[in-house]
Amino acid sequence: MYSNRENKRLSIFSISLALLLGASNISLITYLVSTANHKSIPSFDIPVGPYTSYRLTATKNGYTLSYRANDPKKLITRTRTSSPKGLFGGKTEEVDLYEENTLLGKVSSKDGEVITDEMIACIKTEGAGESTGRLIGTSIGTQAAPAVTQVPIVGWLAAGWIAMLGGNKGAEVGGEIAKSFNDC
Repeated sequence: MYSNRENKRLSIFSISLALLLGASNISLITYLVSTANHKSIPSFDIPVGPYTSYRLTATKNGYTLSYRANDPKKLITRTRTSSPKGLFGGKTEEVDLYEENTLLGKVSSKDGEVITDEMIACIKTEGAGESTGRLIGTSIGTQAAPAVTQVPIVGWLAAGWIAMLGGNKGAEVGGEIAKSFNDC
């Protein structure tokens, strides 16, 4: 069968292999025990920008990271201005403007109603219709004004009132027509 030499080689190989595997197991256990006792602090690569915030909490049990990409979610702008009021400017009027913006461009009013792009387009359309209607109404009122200028004392005043009334009514009608044509 096997000679004594072959048995000797086989036993030396088996002993060497056992020693190598034993040494590797002992070194692996030593490495795991030493790293378990000496936890290293993890490094975090957090993208930081003008609208980001994060909070890192470290305890014995581990780490907690809270990250917000769009912070603040609402950008609130408040403006307070005072303007002169009254016939001779002796009084002042306080005007408080409040506006909420998001990073997506949505604007909300003081009531919290979100104004969409469709609503903004409708507001612009109505404004353009009112402007055109005011122009047409004022021109019609101006053409009707000479009929009342012959009234003594207040004729010139009545002519102005008619022109202004025509402009105001024309603005109302023009805005409504513009809204109805654009399905607002």
